[in-house]
Amino acid sequence: MKTKNKNIFRFLLPRNWGIVKVIRDFENYYDWIRTIKREQANPQSNFNKWKLERTKLYDVFVIVSLEEEDALLPEAVQRTKVVESLNPLHRYLDDELGFAECLNCEFNQFEDDNGKLTLSYLILYRFNFNKFSIKWLIKFIVVTSILAVIIVKLNVIPTLISWISRLM
Repeated sequence: MKTKNKNIFRFLLPRNWGIVKVIRDFENYYDWIRTIKREQANPQSNFNKWKLERTKLYDVFVIVSLEEEDALLPEAVQRTKVVESLNPLHRYLDDELGFAECLNCEFNQFEDDNGKLTLSYLILYRFNFNKFSIKWLIKFIVVTSILAVIIVKLNVIPTLISWISRLM
């Protein structure tokens, strides 16, 4: 992870709670956005040297094409050559930018008009949220709603206040 847990409540909440991990996911994503903007704005950065581009959601992509003589090679060898050619890019994203465990890499091969595979590949780096997902969000909303209903229906807060006031 790129960002350390900078939450002001970090001493109150255990690190393994889901909400803390989700907050960390969003901190890392915001750091990813800032880093991509900074690298994109710098004409001397490796981002621009690699001719990387980004989508609106800050997915980073590059198109890699093999040489014409590689067309005779088996498909597995072609893909291996693409992966080997991307090693410096992977080191840049992992080591220099520090997003080793936060990115998913997807390989997509282009097709021509006849449906035949070409020698060009779209390589997409997508930010990976480790904890946050639709499933987590629905579960969080359901559990929070159930707790809110229980607190309201059972008058937990007034009962707690009266109990604490009697202790004093």
